[in-house]
Amino acid sequence: MIPLVDLNAQYLTIKDEIDLAVRNCINEGNFIKGRTVIDFENAFATYIGANFCLGFGNGTDALEIILKSLGIGPGDEVIVPALSWIATSECVNNVGAEPVFVDINPYNFTIDINKIVEKITTRTKAIIPVHLYGGPADMEGILQIAEKHK
Repeated sequence: MIPLVDLNAQYLTIKDEIDLAVRNCINEGNFIKGRTVIDFENAFATYIGANFCLGFGNGTDALEIILKSLGIGPGDEVIVPALSWIATSECVNNVGAEPVFVDINPYNFTIDINKIVEKITTRTKAIIPVHLYGGPADMEGILQIAEKHK
C-alpha cells in the first residue's frame, strides 16, 4: 500500500530544525505571541512582502477572525465553494452569517466563477475562494466579480 502522504518521511528531512524550534518554543513557555511566534510572523511578512503577518492556531480561527474584522455577521451572506473542508462554511456560521454554496468547476474542483453571480444578493458581503487539490481558484475572475458587485 502506498500512503497518501508520509509525514514521518517529510519530518525526517528537516528533523533537527523542527526539533530545535519546538524545544525553543517549549523552553520559552509562551505559545501565544511568544518570541517564536513573533519571529515567525515577522519573517513570513518579509518573505511575502507584506507589512505584517498574524499567526493563528488554525485556519478556521483565521477565517473567522477575518470575517469578524470585516464586520460580517448576522443577516449577511458569504459565498463559499460547495466542495471544501468544513471550516470554510463553519467560520461563516460562527460569526452568525449564512454560507451560500456555489458549485465547483469540474476541471479543477474549485468554485465555478460562472455560477457565483447568480448567488449574489443584497445580503452578500464576501466570497471565500478555496484552492483545492493543488488547483488554484480563478482569483482574477473572482476578484472581478467581487469588485463589480462590491
